Parts: sequence; C-alpha cells; structure tokens
Amino acid sequence: MKTVLRSLFFLSLLGFGVTKANAQCTVSDIIVQNIVPIGGTATTCTVKFDATFNIANNSGNKFIFLHAWLESAYPNYFQCVNGLSTINGSIAAPRDADLVNSFINIGLDNTTPTPTILTTYPNGSTTTMTTVTSVTKVVLPDGSANITLYGVTVTVPVPCGTPVVIVADLWSSQSANASRAHCVNCGIRSSAGYLNTTGFVNCTPAFVGSITNLTAIPISGYYRVFADINNDGYFTPVSDTLLISNTNFTVAANGTISISGPIPVANINQNIFIVVTQTTGSANGASRVIVFRSLGCTPLPVSFKSFSASRINRTNVMLKWETVTEINNRGFYIQRSTANNIWETATFIPTQATSGNSSSLLTYSFNDVNANKGITQYRIQQVDLDGRAKYSEIRAVRGDGQQQNVIVYPTPSADGHVNVLFEEKGSVRDITLTDMNGRILKQWNALSNNTLQIENLGSGMYLLKVIVRETGYQTIERIIVSK
Repeated sequence: MKTVLRSLFFLSLLGFGVTKANAQCTVSDIIVQNIVPIGGTATTCTVKFDATFNIANNSGNKFIFLHAWLESAYPNYFQCVNGLSTINGSIAAPRDADLVNSFINIGLDNTTPTPTILTTYPNGSTTTMTTVTSVTKVVLPDGSANITLYGVTVTVPVPCGTPVVIVADLWSSQSANASRAHCVNCGIRSSAGYLNTTGFVNCTPAFVGSITNLTAIPISGYYRVFADINNDGYFTPVSDTLLISNTNFTVAANGTISISGPIPVANINQNIFIVVTQTTGSANGASRVIVFRSLGCTPLPVSFKSFSASRINRTNVMLKWETVTEINNRGFYIQRSTANNIWETATFIPTQATSGNSSSLLTYSFNDVNANKGITQYRIQQVDLDGRAKYSEIRAVRGDGQQQNVIVYPTPSADGHVNVLFEEKGSVRDITLTDMNGRILKQWNALSNNTLQIENLGSGMYLLKVIVRETGYQTIERIIVSK
C-alpha cells in the first residue's frame, strides 16, 4: 500500500488569525505528524497519527473542536477568509448537517488540568467523533498551553496514494454546553500525495535528502530546517531551533531533486524537521513536516583543519594547527620522536575554547627548540576534559644540514616499513615504487603531504621515483629492506 498520506500536516509558524468575542484566544502551530497508514480500500485510506497545537491557556477555551474535510467538500461554515471568520461576534456551533462530509471530528473538554476526549458531539446526534487514544496538556513558558493528541485514527475518503488538499477548522467555546464558537481558526490547508520528502542526518554533520514530485506538473515551494532540540520526535516551533530559513526549490513533473545542508555541531545526534511549503499548483500554501533521523554519531572531540611542522632555522621547529570545532576539549600535548618510534612530550597547550567547546576557527602554534641532526616526527595528542585522548596525523621535519629533496628512513629497514620525507613546500607529487626490474608495485598520485609511509615491503632493493607536477622535477631514491 502506498504511504503518501504520511505527509498530512497542518501548520502555521506565524500563528493563525482568530475571531474574538468575550474570550482572549490564540491558536498556533497545529501540526499532524508520526502518521502511519493502517489500512485502506479502493475508495478510502485509514491512518493513525499524533497531533499537537498551542492554545491560550484561559477559561475562555472550555471546549475545543477540530474538524477536517477534503477541499472539494469544505463547507466554509465560518465564512473564512485568510484564516479569519468574517462573521462578527460569537457564532452558533456547527450542527450535524454542517459536518456531514467531515472525516475528522475531535472534541476536548478543557475544563480540567488534563483535557477529556469527547466521545459524543454536544451539538448533534449523528456526528461520529474521531478515535483518540490519549491527550496531554503542558503549560508553556509564555503562558499558553501545548495540547498533544496521541493515536488519532481517521479514514480519509480517497484511496491511499491520491494527491489531496485537506482543509480544517479549529474552534473553541466558553459556553457551558459548547453551543457557541468564540474563537475560530478556519480554512487551514494541508496537502498529501503531491511531494515525497525523505532523508537523514549524517555525521559530518549535515542533512542529506530528496524531494520527489508525485504529480505530472512541476511544483515549486520552499523548505525550512529545524532541530528537534529534545529529540522527542514532535515538532514544536516555539522551542525547536530554526537552522535554515526559507530555501526555494522547483521539482519537475515526476522528478526528484536533492537537498542538503550543514548542521551545527551543537545539534549533532539530533533529528531535524524539514518543513516543506508548496507555492504553486492546487496545493498552493499547503505545508507538511518530515522528520530526518540522525544516524546516531559520536561527536569528534576536535576537528582539525590543518597541522604543519617546519624547520625555521638550525635550532627551532615551528608547529601550527587549526581547529574547526572543539567539544569538551582540555588541550593538546605536543609529542615528538627522533628515533625508533619512541615518543616524548614537548609541552602542553591548553584549549582556547570557552569551557572546552567552540564551533569557530581557532589557531594554535608552538616553537619547539630542536637542534636534532636527523629526522624528527611530530604529532598532537588531543585530550578531553574527561581524560579521553586521540592523536593527529604525524608530521616530519628534516634535521639541520639535511638538504636532500627526498629523505628515506630508516635505511636499511629491518621490518619492511619506511618513511619518506619530502621538501617542505606545498607541492603536488606523483610517486611510483618499483622493484629493480622496473615492475611497478605501488603508485600515489597528487600527493600533497610532506610525508609518506610505505609498509609491508619484502627483503630486497626498491626504487622510489618522485615527480613534482608543477616543475616536472624528478628524484629517484633507493630503498633497502633487510629482514
């Protein structure tokens, strides 16, 4: 069974217009999500979903009702224009005859701390109330109440997979028997079956996804990206952080486009919500929300942008490194090795990040007093505030008086492992390793690092040819392995 009705969604990020009489009432952020198809026939599609909305938390909203129709059957009972009823004052509540074609009818008694789900409609005898498993109410910091309906089960009068536009009215009453509508939000448009949006959040961190047009005409619109701050799976615009504002798109008929973008390190391991709004076609103005799940990454404590080591004179080596992000970082141990892969700590450099966390570029440097005549290798041991550590890549510098463009060490090699150090210029090199018969064993193209490690060489003699791309300059070095 097709599942395009998963995208059913009522939304207003700016708050709906309201009709006011003797009650102060504001309703906003009406959202339907977590939609799961559970059945269907040749003419219907049954789905289960959760719904949430924010409403003014006062005695004027004693009863709350939500009704929905297919656009073609919408009666416009409240004479709605741009989300507002044009009828002045309080309005007689809809009767059975006004709701005959509605497929969602939800009622709440909001006179208690936790609203009660109504099983009968107080203004009629034939209107069937929609099944709702449970309801919660949370008072928000701004004084409004967030109401969430769980397990709403509805049967939409179209086959699953049919593109539809759905129109909803939400109204509340302060009268004891809910006979008058005092707050009205009407003509709320949503769509399903026009676009299919899927994707995920990777460990870069970034979101990656696609928007597919399920119709035979081009569709344009825009999308916004929000972080699911508490990872509860419920989109709440008042608290979930906007990461990317309106981004326009156009999808050709039956076509697909890719969407992607960066996610701040602070939001790693959080799901995101993609809010898609159409701006063309019969679903113009309709929106939907889609969850992109995080892959569940372990954030890297430090992301290095660069690390270099260079001899500036016969007694000093300058180390420089940059970090793009730092998480829970205490600092950096500078370590060096001059022989036999034995590492010693030269110094400790504390982090520049406030409380060990930063998402800005930070630059570090350290001058090591080093008069070694041979090769010196350097690495950085980054240490977290909790004591965990990781190592950077290794950088090597030549000793005072070593003028060769290419240095191979150790020579001979006793274990088949050799290191190659190139001159400390930003050159790009093509490298070929051959045996003494000219047979090519390994190749490295466009190498820009100033070090290279070669492993698993058998006993014998080898030739290493290095060509600098910019100049065409060639160097051939001999490698001896004696196991």
